[in-house]
Amino acid sequence: MRISRTTVILLVANLIAFGLVWRATSGHQPTAIGQTQLFPSTPTKLILSEGPERIVLEKRSAGWRLTEPFDWPANIWTVQRLLDELRFVSAEAGFDAAEAKANGSSLKDYGLEAPRWTLKVTAETGATVEAKIGVQPSTRHHFLLTDDGKRIIPLPEAMSAALATKPESYRVDKIFEVADFEARAVSVRHRMKDGEVVTALTSEARPRIGRRVQLPEWRFETPYDALADADATTRAVADLTNLRASKFIALADDVTGLTTPTLRLSLEGNSRRQVLLVGNPAPGQPTMLCARLEENNSVFLIEARLLNDWFAARETLAASRPADFDPALVTGFTIATGGRTITLHRLEGAAAEARWEIPVAPGSTATKRREADAKIVGRFLDAVAQLRATRRKSAGGTSVPAVMAQANPGTASIQTLELEFGTERMLLSFTDDPDRGAGTRVVHAKGSPLAAICDVSLLNGGHQNVEPQAWRKRSLAELPQGARVSGLRLTARGDGKVLGEARLGPDGNWAGSGRLDPANSRRLAVGLADVRAAEFPGRDVGSDGWKFEIRVTDQAATGGGAASETFRTYLCSAPFSTRALLMRDEADDDDFILEAGLAEILIPLLAEPGR
Repeated sequence: MRISRTTVILLVANLIAFGLVWRATSGHQPTAIGQTQLFPSTPTKLILSEGPERIVLEKRSAGWRLTEPFDWPANIWTVQRLLDELRFVSAEAGFDAAEAKANGSSLKDYGLEAPRWTLKVTAETGATVEAKIGVQPSTRHHFLLTDDGKRIIPLPEAMSAALATKPESYRVDKIFEVADFEARAVSVRHRMKDGEVVTALTSEARPRIGRRVQLPEWRFETPYDALADADATTRAVADLTNLRASKFIALADDVTGLTTPTLRLSLEGNSRRQVLLVGNPAPGQPTMLCARLEENNSVFLIEARLLNDWFAARETLAASRPADFDPALVTGFTIATGGRTITLHRLEGAAAEARWEIPVAPGSTATKRREADAKIVGRFLDAVAQLRATRRKSAGGTSVPAVMAQANPGTASIQTLELEFGTERMLLSFTDDPDRGAGTRVVHAKGSPLAAICDVSLLNGGHQNVEPQAWRKRSLAELPQGARVSGLRLTARGDGKVLGEARLGPDGNWAGSGRLDPANSRRLAVGLADVRAAEFPGRDVGSDGWKFEIRVTDQAATGGGAASETFRTYLCSAPFSTRALLMRDEADDDDFILEAGLAEILIPLLAEPGR
C-alpha cells in the first residue's frame, strides 16, 4: 500500500501544530483565586452577626456544625453555598472609600455607616478577616467594607441571598445520625402516672421452628422475649431514624418538661448510640412536642403523631402473626378437639407435589388408612400461616393489633393444632374470644408470651375438624390412560327393576336400552371415568335411603374384546336438586355428594319419564 504525498504533508502539519500548542501552554500556570481573595480559602469558622443575632459555623472533623443560635450539625449544601460566594469576593474589586468620598459619597450612601451584617471569617492558621456589609437605600444593592475601611466592594445577588439565609436553613433536618439500615436496637422508657414502662427491641437472627433460613428480625427484649411485627416494626424504626425537627426554640426547662421527659428513646446503630428526650407539648401547639438529644441542650419541636407507635410500642409493634412458618416445611399435623384427634402425614416428595395420608394413629378418629386431599391440606396450612390478629380500638382510641399477654392458653372451648417440622413441633391452641367476636378465636403458640385474636374464617373450620371425611382425597375413581368404561347398568333398588343398560361395542359405539340410550350412555361413561366428590357430609343429609344402583364395567388399557374388565357399583339416593346427589361406592364406607358436573348428567336419568 502506497502512502500519498498529500497524506504525508497533512501528518507533518498536524505534528507541527501540536508542538506549537504544547509550547504555548506547557509553561502556563493558572492564576489561583486565592491570590486576590478577600477571605481565607480554607476557613474553619464563620460568624455572621445581624444586630444582636449571630450565626456561628465551625468546621469539625465530622464536618461543619452550627453552634449559634443553637448547636446542631450544619447543612453542608447551605454552608457550601456561602463558602462558594466568599471565594469570589476579590480584594481588588470595587473602589476606594476615599475615592467615593472625594466624589461626594459617604458610607451612609452605601448602607455602611450602620451596616446590616458583620462577617468574621477565621482561617486554619488562626488569621481572621472581618468585613461589614450594608444595603444601599436607593437600590437595595449590597456593598462590603473591608476591615481597614479603605475599600468598598459591590456584592452579587447570589452573595446577598446567602447572607439573608436564616439559621433554620443552616441545619440538617434529621434528628438521628443512625440510618435505618444500620439500626440494631431501640429502647423506650415511657413515664406514666403509675410508673415507668420500659420496652426494648433488638434486631437479630435467631433460628425458628418452621423456617429454613432466618434473616435478622426485630424482637422484643423487654418486658418479654417475643417476636415483633416485621412490617410494623421495620416501618416504625425507619420513621424514627428519619425523624425531623420542625423548628428550634428557646424555652425554659419547666415549660419543655425535658428535665423529667415523658419519653426517652434510645436508638443504637453499628457503632453509635443516640438518645432522644421528649417532653411536654409546645405552648399553643398541642400537636407539637418539645424534644432534644440527651447530649445536646438545643430544644426543638417534633410532630406528636410521628411518635404514636413508640408511646404504645408493646401494643402497636407486637407480632400480629401467632403462627409464622413456611407451609412447605410441614411434614405432618394433628388436630385435637373434644377428646378426639386426627393426624395427617406428608408422604415423601417435593412440597409442591407432595401426597398426604390419614394414618390410623392411637386416639385418631381414622379407622382405616386413606389418602388425604393435598389441595385441601395445602389451603389449610397456608391459611394457618397467614393468620393475623384483628385490629381493635385501644384505650387511646387508635387501632392496634388485638394481641394480649397470655402465658396460659386456658381450657374454654379449646382446639389444638400440632404442626410437625421433621423432629420439631409447634403447638397452637384456639380458645374463645373473650369479646365474643364473630368468627374470631384467641390463637396462642406454646412457649410464646403473647396470643392473638384472629379471624379464623379462612380456616374453613379445619382447626376443629377431626373427621377423616373432611380431609380425604376428593378423587374416588380415576381410570388410567387408555382404560375406559365399557358397560353401564342402572337399577331401581326397591323392586330390582333394570331401568337402563348399555354396552360399548368393538367399533367404539354404544348400544343401550331404557334410560341408557347411546347418547346418554356416552356422556355418562365419560363422566364416570373420573368420579369426584364435592363433599363427604359425615352427617345425615336427608338421603331417605338408597333408591338406585349403578353398575359400571371398566375395561383395562390392553385393547380388544379380550381386555380384562373390573366392576364398580355405586348406590344413589333420590336427587336433592338438579345438581346435588348423595352416593356411596359399595367398596367404601363414606357417603359423598357427587361433584356437580357429573351430577347434572346422572340426575336426569334417575327421574321418572315425563317428570
